[in-house]
Amino acid sequence: MLLLLLSVLLFLTAAALGLLALGLFSSLAANGPLWLRSLGVLGAGAVQGTGLGRLSGVAQAFTLVLLTSLTAGLAAFVKPRA
Repeated sequence: MLLLLLSVLLFLTAAALGLLALGLFSSLAANGPLWLRSLGVLGAGAVQGTGLGRLSGVAQAFTLVLLTSLTAGLAAFVKPRA
């Protein structure tokens, strides 16, 4: 039961990180939708909070994509087998 809860939390975290990464990529272009650019502002704040604010916008977005991939992979690894 504990592994199922951990797996669900990791999948939700991966989904949230994926949205923030999508927002960061969208905020690089001026013609993206407002809601995606707003997610980009939140994502940039999260990345800068981790001390990676010195990176360029593209590097921040790719770093968040890498973190998302690692989190999703860990969630799939932890997922209990039935």
